[in-house]
Amino acid sequence: MLSGYKIKRELLRVLRQPKQWPNDFLSYVGGARYYDWVLAYKAQLRHGEQDVGEKVAVFLIFPSQGLKPSHLRSLRYLAEKQYKTILVSNLALSDADLEQALPLCERFIQRPNFGYDFGGYRDGVLAALNAAVAPKRLLLLNDSTWFPIIDGADWVGDIERLDLDFSAAASNFGVPRPDPAQFKTMSFDYRTDHKRFHYCSFALAFGPRVLKDPDFRRFWKRFPLTNKKKSTVRRGEVGLTAWALRKGYTHGATFDMASLEEALFELPEDRLREAARYLIVPEDERMKTVLLETLPMLDAMPKGQCVNLILTTIARQGVSYASAYFNIVERGFPFLKKSPIRLDPKARATTLAILDRLDGPAAIEARTEALEMAP
Repeated sequence: MLSGYKIKRELLRVLRQPKQWPNDFLSYVGGARYYDWVLAYKAQLRHGEQDVGEKVAVFLIFPSQGLKPSHLRSLRYLAEKQYKTILVSNLALSDADLEQALPLCERFIQRPNFGYDFGGYRDGVLAALNAAVAPKRLLLLNDSTWFPIIDGADWVGDIERLDLDFSAAASNFGVPRPDPAQFKTMSFDYRTDHKRFHYCSFALAFGPRVLKDPDFRRFWKRFPLTNKKKSTVRRGEVGLTAWALRKGYTHGATFDMASLEEALFELPEDRLREAARYLIVPEDERMKTVLLETLPMLDAMPKGQCVNLILTTIARQGVSYASAYFNIVERGFPFLKKSPIRLDPKARATTLAILDRLDGPAAIEARTEALEMAP
C-alpha cells in the first residue's frame, strides 16, 4: 500500500496545479494497477538463446525505424561483458529483427507503449527479480543514447570497479541552475543534496545489497506509471535516486562531476575552446542566446570565463547533453544522446559534427542512423 504521507504529498502537489487534476493524481495511485490489470496481457514474451545468470542487463528500446546496427552493437557489448540481457521493446519487432536479436538476449519482452522508459524498465526489473537465478548485479539501459559510441571504453567495467550499491553513467541537477547571462561569475557547487538531484536513467546499475532489499521490488511493483513525461522523470529518475539516498545506499557515477571544474582548467586552451564550440543546447532558449552572443568572441575570452561558460551550460542543460564532445573525447565517456538530432537544428548539426570527429566504426554507424532521423 502507498503510505499516507506519499499520498498526501502527491495530492498537495497536484492541487497546486489544477490543470493536471485528476489524471496526474489518479495515475499516481492507480498507474501500476491499470497497466497490470488492463494492458499487461498484451505483452509478448520470446525466449532468447542466452541462459539466465547472476549478471543481468535490462535493455529498453523504442525501435521506431526497426532494429538498428547500434542496437546490436549494444547487445553484443553486454554479451561480451557476460551480462544476460532482457531486451524490452515498447514497439513490435519484425521477424527479421527478432532473428538478429534473440541470439544476443536471454528473453525478449514486447510490451504496450505505456509509462516511457520506467514502464519498460519495470517489466524488465520484475522479470529479472522473478527469474530462476537471483541477480547479483543489474544494469538498466535504454536506446536514448548511442552506446558504446567509442572503441576501448568499458562502462560496465568502470561500474563494476566502482562497486557501489547504486550507480549510473551520469547525474543531473547536482549544481543549481545559474543565470546564463551571469556565467562569468558562476560558482560550481556540486552536491548530491541539491533539490531534484538525480542519476540519469539512460544507464543505471544496482549491486547485490539493493537487489536483496524487498523495498526495491516494492518500488518497481508499485511504480506509478503514466504517459506524462515530466511525471515519469519526477517519479522515476528523481524518485529512484531519492529512494536510494534515503535508504543510505552507496552511490555515484562513472562520469565524475565533482572533478569537472578542475578537469576543464587542466585542459590546454585550444582544447578547452574546442569543447566550448561543441556545446549542445537543444532546449534552453536563454542558454542558446548567450552562446550565440559569446562563442564568436571565444578566442579573446579568458580561460576562467571559458570554463564558466561550459559549466553554466552543463548546469542548465545537463552534462550528458551539453558537453558531449568533452565527455567523449577528453574523458572517454561512451554515451551520446540521440534526441538533440530531433530537437534543434544547431544541436543536430553539432551532434553530426561530433560524430564526424570521432570517425570510428560506432560513430560512422551512428551518423548513418542520425541522418535517417527526422529533424
